[in-house]
Amino acid sequence: MNTLSSGLPLGKGAPAKKLSDVLRELDQGTRKRISLGDLITALGDRSFVPLMILFALPNVFFFVPGSSVITGLPLIFIASQLVLGRPAVWLPKVLNERSIEHDAFTRVVTHAVPWIEWVERMARPRYWPFSRVVAERIVGLTSLVMAIFMFLPIPFANSLPAVSVITLALGLGEHDGLWLAGGVVASLASTAIVVAIFAAGTFAIFSFF
Repeated sequence: MNTLSSGLPLGKGAPAKKLSDVLRELDQGTRKRISLGDLITALGDRSFVPLMILFALPNVFFFVPGSSVITGLPLIFIASQLVLGRPAVWLPKVLNERSIEHDAFTRVVTHAVPWIEWVERMARPRYWPFSRVVAERIVGLTSLVMAIFMFLPIPFANSLPAVSVITLALGLGEHDGLWLAGGVVASLASTAIVVAIFAAGTFAIFSFF
């Protein structure tokens, strides 16, 4: 069973669509703007894993200027719901209606889909030590911290937390312990970098005064 494609086991009844296919379908549409609500509808309300990957990707490749502002807050909402054990993704109307130009969305699809297709082929169930509930809480809490890092205006500190979220989501979606372990390592590295940046900034301020 391809949990990355279907959104399972994070809730039942989600459509069995691959994330790469959904992105292509939206890109081939005629809408002038693509909203977050459009993405959620296309992916299915229970597709935690695809949505986490989708909102983190722009922060890795930087093909949407200011992407952390657009994607960081929805990712915080999604990770929080995973921690709380909600069976379905929910975003408030103000976030559902946020959108980007179709041209910008096309750039996202062009850069991201080949990588997503590679991931869809590579991730698979292996070395999985956790129950579903425990895994969801661990991934949700860690991703929440990474999403907050992405949302903060910290120069050059968005990419590694985004990679962490993507890797954690892949591990959770496919029950792949190797991807999960990679996500944990990347999260620890991200935390160390952010702490170092804050420490350096604090030291510089105190030195100035």
